[in-house]
Amino acid sequence: MGERRSVHRGGGRRATDHEPRRGWVPAAWIAAAIAAADWSAKWAVSSRVPLDDFVEVVPGRLAFFHVQNHAMMLGLWSSFPLGARQVIAVCGAAVGLLFLLQILGRGHRFTQRERPLAWLYVGLALGGMVGNLGERLVHWGVTDFLSLRWHDVWLPPGNLADVALFLSIPLSIPVILFEVAGRMRRRPGDEPSVSPEAGGAVEPATLA
Repeated sequence: MGERRSVHRGGGRRATDHEPRRGWVPAAWIAAAIAAADWSAKWAVSSRVPLDDFVEVVPGRLAFFHVQNHAMMLGLWSSFPLGARQVIAVCGAAVGLLFLLQILGRGHRFTQRERPLAWLYVGLALGGMVGNLGERLVHWGVTDFLSLRWHDVWLPPGNLADVALFLSIPLSIPVILFEVAGRMRRRPGDEPSVSPEAGGAVEPATLA
């Protein structure tokens, strides 16, 4: 009979926990492309469209309305002092980045079909954050220029980073559901066994 050998294993581990974490690569490429496109568009608009100028690109549909937004998204906290808005922006970015890193750290547990959507979500959200926050770090203001018409009203202008953030919002729902489903998937034999002789302690795996 072979010698008993104890191997401690954590219960509830997934087989994919041992896969390389490469999700940051496509997410980083998407984020970099969005940030670069956002900054390029802002530079082009700032160079060619005078501040506060309104130019219809698609009549009745789309216009370039060049404004400098010194408030937060959607004009939130515009009455707050500059220092308070800076603290809010930094704290919000830190919380958002932590959330995205959690997805990247757990996303390898998604199925092959689920992963592209998760990386797209992270890339869109991260690219939007970098696009706007990067500009705020330079002169504490964001260049907004895209305005859409809704019925008889022209909506407040935004930018490409705002569009990326807006598109990432509905994608967050399936990504969260992916994580919930991933927690329910377990590799056969990964659940720890309980030994009555050990007083309810986890029994280590034994090999004959």
